[in-house]
Parts: sequence; C-alpha cells; structure tokens
Amino acid sequence: MGRPVLWLATILMVLPVANAGYSSTQDTTDGSAWFDCENSWASIHDSQGNEIANGSDITEILVAGTHSFYIDDEEKCQFVIPVTDELPNLKPAPNAEFYTIDSNVMNTCETSCEPTYTSGDMTDQNDDVFAIDVNANQILVISLEASSSSIDIELHFQNNTDQVKLDQGISLALNTSIASHHADYIPISEDGRIIVSVSSPSLDAIWSIKTELYATDVMQEITQFDEISGVGPAPFKATIGAHESLTITESINHEGTHNIPLDYRYVYSENSMSEWKSASLGSRIIGMDDLLHIEFRWDCNCTWFSSMSLHQHYDAGWGLDAPGFKPLTASSDNSSYPLITMDGQVNEGELTLHMGDYQDILRVETTGWNDSVHLVDVIVEGDIYDLQVTVWEMDQETWDIVNEKTATYSMNKISVNLDVGKGTHFIRIQHINGSDSISEDSNEVEWKIRVTTAVLEEGEEPWFPASEAVKDAADIFYWIIGILLIAPFLIFYINVNKEKKYAEEFSSRKDRLEWLTTKLSQSDFSNQDLSRALRAVSSLEWEKALDVWGEPELRHYTMGVDMAVWSLDSSKDAVGNWPLLIGLRPLDCEWSVAALRFESPEGESWEISKVEPKLLTRGYEMFLDTIHNNTRIFIQVDLQGNANSIDIHLSGMVDGEPMASKPANTIYRDKNQSEE
Repeated sequence: MGRPVLWLATILMVLPVANAGYSSTQDTTDGSAWFDCENSWASIHDSQGNEIANGSDITEILVAGTHSFYIDDEEKCQFVIPVTDELPNLKPAPNAEFYTIDSNVMNTCETSCEPTYTSGDMTDQNDDVFAIDVNANQILVISLEASSSSIDIELHFQNNTDQVKLDQGISLALNTSIASHHADYIPISEDGRIIVSVSSPSLDAIWSIKTELYATDVMQEITQFDEISGVGPAPFKATIGAHESLTITESINHEGTHNIPLDYRYVYSENSMSEWKSASLGSRIIGMDDLLHIEFRWDCNCTWFSSMSLHQHYDAGWGLDAPGFKPLTASSDNSSYPLITMDGQVNEGELTLHMGDYQDILRVETTGWNDSVHLVDVIVEGDIYDLQVTVWEMDQETWDIVNEKTATYSMNKISVNLDVGKGTHFIRIQHINGSDSISEDSNEVEWKIRVTTAVLEEGEEPWFPASEAVKDAADIFYWIIGILLIAPFLIFYINVNKEKKYAEEFSSRKDRLEWLTTKLSQSDFSNQDLSRALRAVSSLEWEKALDVWGEPELRHYTMGVDMAVWSLDSSKDAVGNWPLLIGLRPLDCEWSVAALRFESPEGESWEISKVEPKLLTRGYEMFLDTIHNNTRIFIQVDLQGNANSIDIHLSGMVDGEPMASKPANTIYRDKNQSEE
C-alpha cells in the first residue's frame, strides 16, 4: 500500500490520545483496519452510519471510502487505519525514480507540527518500500506507531551514486503493545533519500509508521526559558542583559531517562563569537555587555526538553547592577549609580561574586543651605557576614574623599553613620576579601540597606535662592560688559596699526613732496586723505618722518624746538596759493598757547587760506594750543598773497615763561632768490 496522509487528516491514529471517548470520520483506502484494546472497545461505521465492527480486538478489511471510528478510551487502545495506497515491494537503484512520500520540514516538536503517517499490510507476502527525501543538516525521526505482528524495518541512505545500509532500524519479535514507543533518529549529513523497507514473517501483519523531518541548521529564538524543546542539535539563541544570568534547571531526553549535555557560546556580531563552552544541569551562564545573543545547542540525536531560570542581578531597584567604583570627577555622569532615598525605605541588592561583582557603590544626596551638616545613618542586613560598609563624604569641587567611616558585621547587622555636608556622597558595600572573593562557583551575597538622615547644622541661609536663570543672565551681562570695555582698546589698537602700516607704505614712496603737491592740486584729493597722510607720518620716529618728506627747505634746531619747513610747488596750485609743509617737535619741554605767525619781509602780508589738520587761524597767524614734549606734528598750510618770501615765528609759553623762536633764514617762493 502507499499514500501518505498528514496529521490533520489522521488525527485518530495518534497514540496515546489525551482524551478518552473519541470519534472521527475520515477517508480510507482499500486495506485492513486493526484495533487492539485492553479494558476498552472500538467500533467502525460506514458512510451510511451502519456499524461494520465492534469490539476490543478488531481486524476488518475496508473498502475505500468514508468511515467513522469510535474509541471508548483511546489511552487503552492501539490501532491501524488504512490510509496509504499499495506501496512498491523492491528497493530502487540510487539514481532511479521512486515513490517518495512528502514530509514537512519542521524546526521543533511543538503541537503545531504535522508529522506524516504511512500504513500497510503484508497480505501480498512482499516487503513494503517507500522513500523520504532528505537534505544535509536535517534529522529524520521514524516511529513505529502500531503493528499487529512481528516486524522488521530496515533503513538505507541513497545519493545519486551509492547506497549505504544504516545502523538504525526497528525489529520486534511480537506485535507492539499499547502505549509502547519505538523510534529511531537518523542525522543527515548530505543530500539524498532514506529508503524504508518494512517486512514481517507474518502473512497478516498490519502496520503504521509516523515520520518527522526536522531542520538542525535553523536558529530558533528562546522566548520561554521554562519550556524549551527540540529535536537533535538544532541551534537556539537567547538574549539577556549584562546584569542577568541563566541557570540550567532541566535538560533531559524525551523518555526522561538521562540528562542531555549542551554547549553554548557568546555571539558578539555576525562574524565574531567565542569558543563553545560545555554546560550541564545546574550550570550558570552569565550575560555581558556588547552581546548580540547567546547560542545554545543540545548534544543528542533525540527529542529533548530543557528549562532555564533567568536571574536579574539588579541593585536597589535600579534596573541594573550598581557600579563597583565611584565616579572620577564631580562632572562625571553618575546616573548609573543607584540613588538611595534617605527615608528608611528598604532597598535590596546583591554582590554577584560569580560575575566579578564584589562591591557595589550607592549614591545619596543631601540638600540644604551652604555649610549645612547632615547625619547619614546606614543599616545593612541580610547575608552579610563577610561584608563591610563604608560611607564616603565627597568634596563637591575636587571630588576627593574628605571623610569616611567603615563598619563590619555586628549584632546581626552592619551599622555605620557619618556627618557630611551638602551634596552628593557615596556608600560602598564590599566583600571583606575584595577581588579575591570572585569565583565562578560562588553564590550571590544578598543585602538589604536602610538609610536615614538628620540635619545637624542648618548652615548659612543665602540672601536669595540661587537661580540658574540669574546665573545665565549674569554670564551674558559679564560678556557684554567685557566686550564693551575692550572694544575701544581693540579699535584704537587696530587704527594705530593701520596708521603705522600706512605710514610705512607712504614712506616707501619716492618723491613724496611732489606726490603731495600733485595731490593737493587735484580736486578729488580729500582733506581726510591729507589728514591721514600727515597723521601717519607723525606716527614715525622724528628723523624717519623727516626723511619721508625729503630734504627740508628750512631746518631750525634750537633749545626747546626742532622745526622743519618744506616749500611745495605753488605753480601747481589752481588759485596761486603757496602751500607749505611744517613739522614741529618740542624738545624736553611743553609749549602751551603756542602759535605760528607767517610774516612777509617785503611785499604784501600773507593770509592763511587753508590749514590741515583743522586749526584756528586769524589772518597770518595760526594757533596750535598745547604741544606736548617730544610730540611730532606735521601741518600743511596754504598762504594767500603776492609776496615772494616768508619768515616764520613760533611763540608760546614754556614752563610758565614766554618764549619765541624764529629761524634765521627766509624762505623764498622762487628758489632762485633764496638766501643762505
């Protein structure tokens, strides 16, 4: 016979079935039905509802059609229903086409799986043979569900060229018994097919086989740690946090006869993972940072069941393990340090020694006025015989420990208190052996902490509460005032540098006097440009400034003043004025109420028509006001008149005494008439 049907179509054939008293209607093929019950009975009806057979031991030949089956108590019966057409009798060659049953590839043996059932009988005195296609990294489970007589099941593996007889197989000298279990697990290492040959020395043997095909290379997620099951060495993965761990609480085969060992490894990325490690019942697997998941595989070709317990090693209800060292600086992020409210509330935690956790740092915060003093009272209880507790008072600026107190177990608890100032401080719970207490075999040391506080000194009340908004506004105000105060100096410094640079550039020119004369005659040469040129040259050293203009027409050097005069070309002046350039430098004295007077030795008197920089003038006099010691002044003056010569007088007050200075030489407009 040979037509496979799925589990949903042959649900009646499951042995044992959970509920007693069950009926089902399904299609059958031509063949024999067999029921064997103990302290129970079964019945068969045709499509019209007519009873065909009834009893505790039934062997009935059925014609293909629809039949109904009823079992009084399924747990006390075994049976075979014909659901498969006639099967081949001979094994095929490795490369020959052959009758193959369809099998769903499953990942786990959950209730949603759909195994394949095949039935047959030996009425033709020949073997029944069928094939199952398999691929590498699969495991085939063949179960003998029921047999009315002795039976032999042989298994062969075929690829395209070869055939190999497998060690697995089922052989019974008698018929199966109710609730018996006969199964073989065949791991598949290459693509091919399994040839199943069923034979029996009995001419009336009736049999039923269940086949299941499982993938062993598909990663499966563990979603419930208390219910894990699989078939063969299929990979599983679990994701846990750095402060969590798993303990293996069960790992057994389907029959419950022996424990199943397993391996695990840490997967950091797709291409990075640790070596495989062995685990067994009671083994502890710890989590770690920067981990994708933990991969597991159970070392057996069987159906297995396992469970694990997930432990969260959190401290003080913080959702993570407390750090083992205090923050480095006051500006460090301390949000990962559990904050203990100092109201006497109990907070629980543990030192997870097998995970390298031998000390926990907790945080407390006191509030109040400046220079306030607070009592921090700490009580630790629990499994604390090997623990010590330290309270640290921190300097809020330097983050140094300014005071500390340590206590150990006494009178069923650890009690310690310390006076601290305003701010953040820390409590350390530590194993007395320090890092030497760390061991993979060590158990967790659980502790419970209660912290209370009292204000011993209130400190100095501030005039007003500190406000971040005021601080921010003050910072902005300081910046604005600073910018406003420094801006004039920056502007002055920039202008001085610009003038000095302009003077250097101006001094590099050739024929400066001719250039100045030409510029003065041009209408587009502004007074601002002239003032800048004079101001720039005055910023130079005196002798260097004189060199800028070239050899002076007149140089008068006497006690109290150094005067230089340059006569510019009056022929280039549009209105016929006589332009002069005058340089003055007081020597070791200060001139006040100073004035220059321009006299004509012969001819009409002179009148000042223009002066740069702007100074007060009257007729042929020009008022300089105060000239400070060693000040360098350059003045450009235009004289209006028809005379051909000029004498220059400087007068003023020096140290409270009147003083006058007059060069001995006369300056002539026409240089050919100049006098020595």
